[in-house]
Amino acid sequence: MFRVDCDSRSSIMAAPFDPIQAAFDNAVQDFKTDLGNDELIQEISKTSTIDQIYDATDALQKDQHSRKHMRCLAKIEPFLRGLREYTAVIEVFIQSKQDVLCLIWGPIKLLLQWTDNITKSFDSIINITAELGSLLPEFKAVGSLFRENPIIKDVLVLFFRDVLDFYLIALKFFSQSRWRIVFEAVWPKQRERIKIVATQIQRHTLLLRKETLLEHIQQAHAARLEMMEDFEKKEKSFRKIEYDTIATNVSPRSYGHELYRLQGEFCDGTEKWLMSDATFRKWLDAKDLPTQTLWIQGIPGAGKTLLTSAKIAETQKTGKVIYAFLSYKFASSLSALSILHSLIFQLAADRDDLQEIVCQSSSETLKSSIEAATELLKTLVHYVTPVYIVIDGIDEIDELERGRLLKHILSLLKTDDRASSARVCISSRIETDLTRMLKDWAIIRVDHHNAGSIQKFVNQCARQWYSEDNISPEMKSEIEGLLAPLASHAKGMFLYARVVLSSIRSMQTTDEIRNYLRVPPKDLGDAYARILQRIHDIRPIELRQKALQIIGWVGSTPTPLATYELEQALLVSQEDGGFSTQSVSRFDVYILRLCGPIVEIIEEYVQYVHFTVKEYVFDPKVPGSICGRDATLSLATCLVTYLCQMHHDPDLPEEDVSANVTSGVYRLHNLAASIWLETIESYLQLKGSQTLDNTLTDALDMLVNERVNDMFISSEEPPPQPRLGCFKSVSVDMYRMLCEIARFRKMSQKGGFNKAKDSGWSNHDPLTISRTSVRIFEQFDQLILYCERKNHENCKCVMLRQHYGQRPFKCGFVGCSFQRHGFESHKLRASHMKHHDRPWKCSVDGCEFADGGFLSRKMRDEHLDKYHVADTTKALPHQTPLDTDDIQPLLFDLVRADNVDAMRELLPSYDNLPWNIRRELRDCAAYSGSPTMIDMLFRDEDYNKSYHVTKAIQGLNLDVFKHLLGRDKSNMQWYLGDVLDSESEPVFEIWRSYLDLVPLDQYFFLNQLSKVHGNPEKESLFIYVWEKVRLERGFTAEKLGKTLVDVARTACSVRLAKYLVDHGADVNYARPGTPKPLRHASRHNSATAAELMKFLLLQGADPDPKPLPPSRKRLQDEKGPKSIAKWLGISWDELVAQTREERERERAIQANSATMLPVRAGAETALI
Repeated sequence: MFRVDCDSRSSIMAAPFDPIQAAFDNAVQDFKTDLGNDELIQEISKTSTIDQIYDATDALQKDQHSRKHMRCLAKIEPFLRGLREYTAVIEVFIQSKQDVLCLIWGPIKLLLQWTDNITKSFDSIINITAELGSLLPEFKAVGSLFRENPIIKDVLVLFFRDVLDFYLIALKFFSQSRWRIVFEAVWPKQRERIKIVATQIQRHTLLLRKETLLEHIQQAHAARLEMMEDFEKKEKSFRKIEYDTIATNVSPRSYGHELYRLQGEFCDGTEKWLMSDATFRKWLDAKDLPTQTLWIQGIPGAGKTLLTSAKIAETQKTGKVIYAFLSYKFASSLSALSILHSLIFQLAADRDDLQEIVCQSSSETLKSSIEAATELLKTLVHYVTPVYIVIDGIDEIDELERGRLLKHILSLLKTDDRASSARVCISSRIETDLTRMLKDWAIIRVDHHNAGSIQKFVNQCARQWYSEDNISPEMKSEIEGLLAPLASHAKGMFLYARVVLSSIRSMQTTDEIRNYLRVPPKDLGDAYARILQRIHDIRPIELRQKALQIIGWVGSTPTPLATYELEQALLVSQEDGGFSTQSVSRFDVYILRLCGPIVEIIEEYVQYVHFTVKEYVFDPKVPGSICGRDATLSLATCLVTYLCQMHHDPDLPEEDVSANVTSGVYRLHNLAASIWLETIESYLQLKGSQTLDNTLTDALDMLVNERVNDMFISSEEPPPQPRLGCFKSVSVDMYRMLCEIARFRKMSQKGGFNKAKDSGWSNHDPLTISRTSVRIFEQFDQLILYCERKNHENCKCVMLRQHYGQRPFKCGFVGCSFQRHGFESHKLRASHMKHHDRPWKCSVDGCEFADGGFLSRKMRDEHLDKYHVADTTKALPHQTPLDTDDIQPLLFDLVRADNVDAMRELLPSYDNLPWNIRRELRDCAAYSGSPTMIDMLFRDEDYNKSYHVTKAIQGLNLDVFKHLLGRDKSNMQWYLGDVLDSESEPVFEIWRSYLDLVPLDQYFFLNQLSKVHGNPEKESLFIYVWEKVRLERGFTAEKLGKTLVDVARTACSVRLAKYLVDHGADVNYARPGTPKPLRHASRHNSATAAELMKFLLLQGADPDPKPLPPSRKRLQDEKGPKSIAKWLGISWDELVAQTREERERERAIQANSATMLPVRAGAETALI
């Protein structure tokens, strides 16, 4: 019995504790926990021997051979051999062999299988594994060390953890579903992590000796953890610096404040119809592939923007939303590229992994290349799922830019099935170009569904009004009755209801309100007309003029005016160059009372309540309208005059500058210094063929004379500025000075000039404006920072914020958007400005980038690899003499590979080739080589330069294209056909920039019109060329008419036709016996031809011209008119009648307005 008891007790007695076994078990458990993927662990556990690895590699080799895709698997043999020796050593003393062996062999098999289909990833795993294999020690000799020093077993645990660290890094990356998309961007960082593992292996190898103590191993364990943690901390810190630096350099526009504002203005319940709409719910469902794109369309003012804010809030419940609210207010600075930048940085804003992709994918071209931005956005969008892209107001930006934007946004959806997670929603009014591009999208028409929403809006506004203004119950009852039909009158237009309600709230008496609502405006135009009439009725006349001036300036400024800027602008005296510091208490309230419901103030910026206000008040057909040309002239003259006033004298004492800062005189400075030339350019575009206004030329003459910079640095002739060419007739010196200023503006836009550190950059400005900017910046900082240091003793902060807004801490970098917008605190500005620096410097003394630096480590490393690699022996592929048959294919290979060094060695052989072979080699270099290769091969002057430029265009070799144009600009205009054929926006931009540098000796390039094909970018290119011709040589009626005929005959472009008609082309032009433009257009059966026919009829084209021989066919019998219902939805006869009525209506309006005194906004000098 006792014996049995003893056996029982011994059978249940726990096995003795083995610390080495526990260490291996802990390593296994840590690996599984860190990997966090049970399915992957199960897959790994299927492999436990090296034979299974060899079976897998044999299968891979066989498969690669069948695909003619053999890779060098033999490279990993040292790694496998090292692990085999390792397992042979440890299996002697560990008990849970299976778990350990599976983790040694399973991961490498999976990694090889996962990466096999992509050459770069497979090679990367092979190479990094080979590097680690070369570092593994000879484990065979380790067994003998156990007898002398048992602690060596602990060292083997360290090696096990090293191998698992390598596997963990690689498995976490390659187990992601979309690693292929970001491999090239993110793998380099994983490789850096694996290099730490390699360093650990080297250190741990040194512990394989009999003198190793336990404390050495403990130190090694701690060091292993510390190295990886230290790397991750440094990497996170560096990545944040890189990302913030790149973001600051690109300066993407943020729409978060706009979304917040819109959601605050939203009327509850007005979005319910959209949230329950079946089409919208389908778009919201990421799995519904047919409804991947949605166009929310409607009439102007239907409430699309506010609905977009609700739509974003709803969509954020489902996935990641990136969005843009586009507006006419920023149209001059909005481009497809800037919008893509915003989407990129929104998507990456709160994700470390996406920020790493941005840092690794970015280059200097990101800021200027729409292709680079699109590729980066595509990578990010494919990596994140799902992503909803929402863009509101795309109709409010330039037609060319919105065409570009849609083209690149749609490319996110067209590449392959990986892009199916992206969903795109556009909100806009219906435009012809958008209808063409979005014809296959799902559509929701807002103004067909929102009558109930408008009623909710009216009810809410009325309740708020009754509450705030203490309306009597009797008046409330009457107003409710008068407001009852308002939603019906609105006809789907929220804006109409808003303008009507704002108008009656501004009225002073109940009789006014009663009379207004009893006969409400019949439409939005009528509502605007009543407001404009009220402004014309303002007394005294000075106050009326001020109101008209404000409205005119708000519509003509390239960027919105802040209230404090507008206040100072109104104080500028244009007669005597003096200035005033007079200000109005609560100027924002003053503006709203003066200008009524058509302007509003948002975050200190004055703007129209809707873009339709600008269209209405600047419409010359509207009685009492404002002349946009004169308003722009007035603003430009005001800004130039302001810069000429005594407060901008460069020799002004510091105490006077400080006093001027305190009094608010400089509150207009940042705006005036930034946009005065741009505003002049806008005026020149609007004035057309009219002569320059003397008030502007006089102001410019004063500016050039009073503010010339005696320390100006100019090393070469400035590039010509065709848009400013009309100033040559005034003064050649003035024109040259304006060209210098335009060049400095372009330099400033690169963002390297800092007002906080004037290291001589201000002397690149031909005027003293930049020097004054530096002084103002310094004095402002001294005042406001001194105030903070002294705990606001004798505080000036309140006064400065009153004069310069609630964000007075402006960025010091010229060209940065925060130079005007500013920050609320010094700390926020300092955080922003530090990211303007380029922290990653070149380490080579004397390099220009040793001081300038790069935006990221990747850019610096690429620079070092490209320009500072050590010279290696330039061994040629053959050391024995080569005959002509051998040398010719070798030279072609070297040129295609752009191997400049090897090609230089073989130049004597190149020179001995026949001329036609040398030409083919030059073609090859132009198509795909580098400028260095070009310079080496193009030494003689007897080659056809234009032919090689064509090859560079065909190969989209932008560097060589620019290089060749720089060498010879004489034939610039003859490359237009090749440029158009390229279909490449960067090629268009380069050609356009070089075209500015040469005069044109032909007119309209009519032989290239057929290549337009409805492409808005090509249309813009033609208009750019024609505008250059107009400025340089002027137009003749004959040329305009003939060109219009050719546009109708070939391109059928309404945009090109409109340009020609606006500049005087006769829509009924024809040489004797030849067809008129409308006849040519009628011979096409297409949507563009139908739109062109409609346009020509609206411009007065004869719909029934005399038939011409030989066919004698009537115009309505041509194929275009016969099929026009297919494109426009009405018959030819209906179109003729409709356009005739429209023309008669316009003539009646013009006749009525001719009886009224025209308003010339800004013609009066600044007031009061």
